[in-house]
Amino acid sequence: MPSTIPFVALEQAIIAACAQRCIPFDTHTANYFVKFGDSWCFSTEAMMQQKFASVAQRNPSAPRVPVVHHIFQHEHLTYAIIESIETIQVSTDIFLRKVAAAVLWLRRQPVLPGVVLGPLGSGRAWHAIFKNKYAPAVSTLQRRQPGLAEINIAGEPLVLTQSDMDPSNFAVDATGCPVIFDFGEIGWLPQSLANFTLLRTSCFATAVSVCVFGDDLDSVAASSNLDSMCAVKTYLGTGFKSNLGLDENGNPAP
Repeated sequence: MPSTIPFVALEQAIIAACAQRCIPFDTHTANYFVKFGDSWCFSTEAMMQQKFASVAQRNPSAPRVPVVHHIFQHEHLTYAIIESIETIQVSTDIFLRKVAAAVLWLRRQPVLPGVVLGPLGSGRAWHAIFKNKYAPAVSTLQRRQPGLAEINIAGEPLVLTQSDMDPSNFAVDATGCPVIFDFGEIGWLPQSLANFTLLRTSCFATAVSVCVFGDDLDSVAASSNLDSMCAVKTYLGTGFKSNLGLDENGNPAP
């Protein structure tokens, strides 16, 4: 439901509060959470959260995504005024099932027009396999390197993925609905990269994968792409250029 709070009139007060790191913001009629960051990266995050909060609101069975009420820029920073959601503690078993439901909902979202890899807008794809976590700004990720196993992901479907599978990026609200926080590392990735996130990045992600894949877990985990990606991650982290040695068109750089 659209808010009646005149957020534009509050922008200067929000800027001042954020300068003092006073992130929770009370308008005396409601509580909001203010998040901000450098526009080159945070504007994309705010756009993604705003989009999928809207998508989730239209589907009663969807997880909850905190509504982004207002986005504005000041100097080099972008600010977002976000709905504050009350969360509850649940058992580990229930929490894993709720997170899995949120992950599955993300994976069912279609690729939006204009997206090639990563989030909406001009943001770059984020994944643990890449050097410094960000994918190179190229139109293709096909690259063969002597000594590394070939990975075939060119024809795979793109899957909307939370690449940072940390428990703090999820919660359960007072009604028992799963909540998705932090869209900074959410974007569309080839299916093998999405599966790698769940199976090879953390103990928490691996526990969630049991609920996500169910009876198909063993077959998904048996993919040769997973071991190859481990080797690529190690290789990229020990000296290979972050752009994979490619130019902006995906061709070998001179």
